[in-house]
Amino acid sequence: MKDKAQHGGDIYAAADGLGCTWKDILDYSANINPLGPPPGLKQHLFNGFEMVQNYPDPYAIQWRKRLAETLQLPLNQIIAGNGTTPLMYLTARVVNPRLAVIAAPAFAEYEQSLAHAGSKVKYIRCSPRDDFDVTDTVIRRVFDQKPDIVYLTNPTSPAGRLIDPEVMQSVLDLGRKHKTVVAVDEAFLDFTNAPSIAQMVTGHPGLVVFRSLTKIFALPGLRLGYLVASKGLAEKLLKSSEPWSVNALALAAGMYCHDQTKYMEKTRAVVSRERNYLEKGIAETGLGRVTPSSGNYLLVRLDPEGPGEVELFAKLQKKGILIRQCASFQGLRGYIRLAVKSRKQNERLLDAIREVLK
Repeated sequence: MKDKAQHGGDIYAAADGLGCTWKDILDYSANINPLGPPPGLKQHLFNGFEMVQNYPDPYAIQWRKRLAETLQLPLNQIIAGNGTTPLMYLTARVVNPRLAVIAAPAFAEYEQSLAHAGSKVKYIRCSPRDDFDVTDTVIRRVFDQKPDIVYLTNPTSPAGRLIDPEVMQSVLDLGRKHKTVVAVDEAFLDFTNAPSIAQMVTGHPGLVVFRSLTKIFALPGLRLGYLVASKGLAEKLLKSSEPWSVNALALAAGMYCHDQTKYMEKTRAVVSRERNYLEKGIAETGLGRVTPSSGNYLLVRLDPEGPGEVELFAKLQKKGILIRQCASFQGLRGYIRLAVKSRKQNERLLDAIREVLK
């Protein structure tokens, strides 16, 4: 198995190397809501802190009930997790596919989880000429491999491209036709106005959808997510899931965040505005070409005449700024990914890039 891929967000190692605190690091390597956690959540968790004296709900029943009401799905088709990553490992272990196909570039943990399950993995690469869109051509090539499970991300990561609804329907139809499990990761979908396909698990026997609260509610330190799956698959997943996989404070946060619709609306407005600002600013610096995105992040192909991703990472890190090198993504050497943050933070990043490019 390959070494673990380095993801974004390791601000502690960066702070240690610079001799500062983690609060001094501006982290553009992790795509977290720039507004921070919802207002009032900190006090809510503080008021209920005594709950840590008890074991948490073993299978997150109360939170799953809230989700079931909203999604209009049976409770047992929803499984809670300590973020979505453990749920991906659970899915790979239970499905135990002979062959998995991933539309690339994509999150490295898909492959890592499949490696643990002993599965063979193939990548079908989306073309930079299409801005890494998942097209009908890509989907045909995916299913030509006769996979047991297919992995898609919507919006795609790290490119931030939404999958066309007609293409997604083709995926689901082909999955049903070939009895292929279709795994769709919607970790960043809440930053867009596009609808989830979570409710579609009822009509698609092999569909599993991963949903994350970590990014949209700025909770990477608490970890919280869930999956929804078709009835038969959900039953198998539940039987193999572990009790107490979500801690009490994370569950309390999930209940609190469930109805934060105004916060989410504000988030989408801020992210849209700042994404446009950052995209324009990067273009003006001459750093490279930005892939148009619907997510809270931007994929940048660096100008070959300028610093490469390793050099740029090192120079910005000395200024207390972390960026995401993309070499661990299939076919993305020479690319970086940048989160979308607040105007003040985005100005600091752009100033630092200008200094590096002088």
